[in-house]
Amino acid sequence: MRRVTRGLAALVLVLVTAACSGAADDAPPPKPVLEKDTIKVGIVPTAEVAPLFIALNKGFFTQEGLTVEPVVVTGSGAAAPPLQTGTLDLAQTDYVTTFFTGDRGMPFKVVGAMSQAGPDSFGLVARDGAKIESVKDLKGKKIAINNLNGLGTLIITAMLRDAGMKARDVLFVEVPFPEMPSKLAARHVDAAWAAEPFLTSGESRAKLRRVADTMAGRITDWPVGGWMASDDWVTQNPQTLAAFQRAFTKAQRLASSDRKEVEAVLPTYVKIDAATATQTSLGAYPTAVDPQGLQRVADLMLRHGFVHRHLDVKTVLAP
Repeated sequence: MRRVTRGLAALVLVLVTAACSGAADDAPPPKPVLEKDTIKVGIVPTAEVAPLFIALNKGFFTQEGLTVEPVVVTGSGAAAPPLQTGTLDLAQTDYVTTFFTGDRGMPFKVVGAMSQAGPDSFGLVARDGAKIESVKDLKGKKIAINNLNGLGTLIITAMLRDAGMKARDVLFVEVPFPEMPSKLAARHVDAAWAAEPFLTSGESRAKLRRVADTMAGRITDWPVGGWMASDDWVTQNPQTLAAFQRAFTKAQRLASSDRKEVEAVLPTYVKIDAATATQTSLGAYPTAVDPQGLQRVADLMLRHGFVHRHLDVKTVLAP
């Protein structure tokens, strides 16, 4: 009888141990501890940044234990100083700014992809009735750009060169995207390099006319935007950065698979109506940085004097 009792006891112990082990194996791994659970990110209110607001609305950042506070800036150039001082943790970059500032000694890293240009997602516009029909008509004109020494300046400079002109043949004027239609209507500038949804809303509200799609030809499928951070921030906050990337990537996939998700959030952070949102031309939302595409950007910058030396973009990418 004692032998049977001992055998049963041993069997129960084995079963309990196995059950406990199985439960432990099935339990999800603990979430990593974030170095910062609240971060401020600099953004330019265009169609490019829609996945961020999708992630906020869907609670993707909250699921990662992260609070994200968007801070509107005129462009990535304006976000560079706050990144250096720590006022911002991450910021939207047009890549040109990251390479430009890096060439001048400001240590930033590209830490994620955001957007890729599509047909008519950026364009050169003029006031309806202005005698500007092509790039050749820009000589001596004032052109609104959201940030000097950024993507817009590079693209327009390249287009001027192709038309037999130089950057000094025009005057670049820094104007935030939302203010471009009113500046054109008031004749403070002659043309503007505008981004969606301001292209679409400008046509209907301010009677603007598209002169050229600035993301066509050799600029087709151009990598437009990503995320940048300071070298120190990347080193000190790897878990926070990873949490942000996971949530943002999840939202990018949703934006890519369902355009209506983008249309739903556009009016929440840009002053447009739902009808304009449905007409807005969108680019793509790649979830991974394309080193070859970024090298095209860096090489074009070298060709037009935006950087002083050849840049291997892999040295600017965060590990």
